[in-house]
Amino acid sequence: MPDTENKFSAFLYRFRGYILGVMAVILVCAPPGNEPTAPLIAVLLYILSAFLRVQARRFIGEHTRGYEHQADALVTCGPYSRVRHPLYISNTGFALGIAIFHLGFSLWILPLMLVVIAFEMALSRIEDRFLERKFGDVWRLWASETPAFFPRLRASHGDCAEKLRMLPLQRTFWQAFFADSSTWLWLLFCNLLLVVRKVVVFYV
Repeated sequence: MPDTENKFSAFLYRFRGYILGVMAVILVCAPPGNEPTAPLIAVLLYILSAFLRVQARRFIGEHTRGYEHQADALVTCGPYSRVRHPLYISNTGFALGIAIFHLGFSLWILPLMLVVIAFEMALSRIEDRFLERKFGDVWRLWASETPAFFPRLRASHGDCAEKLRMLPLQRTFWQAFFADSSTWLWLLFCNLLLVVRKVVVFYV
């Protein structure tokens, strides 16, 4: 059973981008909404999610872009001093923004977001198990002080200023932003598809 679970976890992590892509295709097939305020709320969610994503990538560098988990050090500064999984929160924010942009405030959003949240939580548990195996008590102490998804108002786990002298920021804000260009291109492409879908439904 553990071997089967490990293989399934590896599959989810390796193909996480493709799985999210399938979810996006299902979303495009759903009937679009036409609420005028929906795009404004979606853009706000995009901005907040993008800022969180870039801030997280400033500290962790490139290692989460691959097909397998890698971590040279346990990052506990920046967003990671308040929440353990800022990237998964960012992904969920993007998904909610896309759903609202396309569906408006339809009840279709509920099952879609339940699937996305369940998927992101599964990925987060896989990552937690990997980090616990690698960093042991150091991870357990950090995890005991730092929530998985609901950020603390105050930073946890000691003084980040001291830690940053030992493990400096991996990137500037703009380096982290442009290094994630594939994410921004995917987001742009997905939104363009949804705009075309709305135009065809409502104006053609």
